[in-house]
Formats: sequence, structure tokens, C-alpha cells
Amino acid sequence: MALRPRSHTVTLKLLFIAALVLLLQLPLSLVNNLRQERSDNREAAHARQTEAGAAKREGGLSPAYDPARAAAEGYRMVERALKHSVLVLTLVFAAFFLFETLAGLRLHAVHYGLVGAALCLFYLALLALGEVLPPGQAYVGAAAASSLLIVCYSITILHSYVRAGSIAALLGAEYGVLYVVLRMEDFALLAGTASLFAVLAGIMFFTRKVDWFAQEGGRQTAA
Repeated sequence: MALRPRSHTVTLKLLFIAALVLLLQLPLSLVNNLRQERSDNREAAHARQTEAGAAKREGGLSPAYDPARAAAEGYRMVERALKHSVLVLTLVFAAFFLFETLAGLRLHAVHYGLVGAALCLFYLALLALGEVLPPGQAYVGAAAASSLLIVCYSITILHSYVRAGSIAALLGAEYGVLYVVLRMEDFALLAGTASLFAVLAGIMFFTRKVDWFAQEGGRQTAA
């Protein structure tokens, strides 16, 4: 008795996304190692400058903007942002997966890989800008650069300005919430948990009418 072949495209795509999120932790770990190295070097250089110029600064006023202190805050922001990288990657990939499911699009693994690379560049840009700009400006600059790259790419692979606009709104909300979480140390867990509830509620709402059995069988359903 011959078995009817079935196409488990949805399950395979979800497994691929999970594997990609884990794989992208490798370059992010390199970014974290670079952050630690540059932080140690800057602290050592700052200690030498402090000892050499201690006599000149006696009786002087502290500057309104201390580059060394701002850089240290930038390094801490990168470190804390990296701890939320799995969530950031998962949410963005989930959005593209929903477009595939609801709009009947087909995205290649290369598409997901390039979007993931752009998301990883956010952390590298945050590290680089944090050394020359205040933490807030560095964060905005890094988030804007990464989001612009992804949105412009989404216009082509999603075949719609409206869908690309949805990705832009998602990235804006995601980076906005992440910034609040990074700044609100006392309420970071509460804010992060509330955000997860909101995201899960949105996914459940938009997929409530999807026939997953039909998707697994290789048949498209109406969005």
C-alpha cells in the first residue's frame, strides 16, 4: 500500500528559522568579544590618562560630556542588547514567516539569512557608534541604519510597499521597546514580559483562521 506523500513545508520552515536564530548567535558572540576587548583597552587607556593628568584636573570642573563615561555606558548598552538578540531575531523572522503563510509568498533561505545579517549589523553599529556618540544617539543611529537596510530589501522580496511598511512599523516598535527595556533596569523584566504577551496576542490574532493542516499538506489557504 503506497503512502500519500505529504509536504511539511511549514514545519520545515519553522525548524529552519529556529536553526538560523541559533546560528546567528555565533557572529553576535564575536561582537560581544569585540565589545569586551575594546572596553578593556579603553579602560586601561583611561586609567593611564587619569594618572598622567591628575595634577591638571585638580580644582577643575567635570565636563558636561565625558567621552570615557559615555563609551562605558555604550558598552553596557551593547552587552544588555545582545542578551535580547534571540527575541529580536525571532520576532522579525516570525513577521516574514507570517507574510509567507498569510499572503502566499515564497521566501528563500537566502532572504532570511540576509535579513538576519542586517539585524546582526545593528549590534556592530551600536558598538561602533557608541564609542563616538552618546548612547541614545548611537542607539538611534544603529537602529535606523539596520531598519532602513531591511525595509528597502523587504520592498523587493515582499512585493509590496505596504508589507514593507509593516516591517518598518514592526522594527520601529521593536527597537523602541528594546530601548525602553535597556533604560528601565528596575522594570526591564516587566516591560519585556508585557511586550511578549502583546506579540503573542498579535500572532494568535492574525493566524486564528489559518488552516495549518492545509498548509502542511502543501495547499494554500485564503489569507
